[in-house]
Amino acid sequence: MRATALLSKLAGSGIRLSVERDRLRAEPRSALTEDTRALIKAHKDELIAALASDALPDPKAEARRQRVLVMLAERPNIRYAVLTDTEADPEAVILALAIRGRAMCELRIPRAKYDPFLLLDLIKKHMGTVQ
Repeated sequence: MRATALLSKLAGSGIRLSVERDRLRAEPRSALTEDTRALIKAHKDELIAALASDALPDPKAEARRQRVLVMLAERPNIRYAVLTDTEADPEAVILALAIRGRAMCELRIPRAKYDPFLLLDLIKKHMGTVQ
């Protein structure tokens, strides 16, 4: 398993990894299982390299991605999760969208075109959740 795929899998389980010196730190520890501990241990060097490299998305995009994946993990009955970020870009609203078992993407919507009420209506219509 590639490190980026493993990081995504862990994020979907609500686990965030960080590097402190040459050690991996997983948070929250209560979310770790025997299987996730074994995966992390088996891929420790790859995970450290991936977390330290530029191969990962920018930290804000990664945080948005992890938040929508956690939203899906916490609510098994929803199909979509949406997160809006109105502070990341002064000219646009960033919309992070995750579809269970399918994909995750971000949309950059110009502020002049962004309609939060229309977005909420679409989410309700399609049984998602928004933050």
